[in-house]
Amino acid sequence: MKVVEHILDAVCLIAKMIAALMLGIMLVVSLVEIARRYIAGYSFPWADELIRYCIVGVAMLGGAVAFRQAGGLVAFDLILTHLKGSVRLALELLINTIALLFCTYMFRNAVRTLTTPSIVKQISIGLKVSMFWPYLPIAVGLGLMVIFAAERYFKLIGGYLAQRGAPPAAEEGGAGA
Repeated sequence: MKVVEHILDAVCLIAKMIAALMLGIMLVVSLVEIARRYIAGYSFPWADELIRYCIVGVAMLGGAVAFRQAGGLVAFDLILTHLKGSVRLALELLINTIALLFCTYMFRNAVRTLTTPSIVKQISIGLKVSMFWPYLPIAVGLGLMVIFAAERYFKLIGGYLAQRGAPPAAEEGGAGA
């Protein structure tokens, strides 16, 4: 499980770096557009479109990273802080299952939409690129959320077993075996 966790940490870092790059692009293009609009009186026709696509990318990739790091984002902290033991575990598993089902459904629809000829062959007006590229971060972000929700089951159950004193399943073999 540690190998998978390290791989997902690397994937998370890459998603953060891409989201940060998109934020940087948004900042630079926005500042250039403000200067061009108010100093020169005109703007690039592609700038607004690029900024919109970057917003979507940052939201989806950043949402996936936050989903993993914040423990699911979908939590009832007010209730969970007052619960202990198996009741808390059951509620957290229920919340994670609902999030997993929703993200899986949305991921399936995003991939289906992404692969339709009307999206692949459609060219954006300003950037002149296939609409596949602006839609791609939606599918990637949702796919990462599905993976992170699946990983969360292992963390929840492993944490519960460790709290009860039972060794987690991945460590039962141990070095002494």
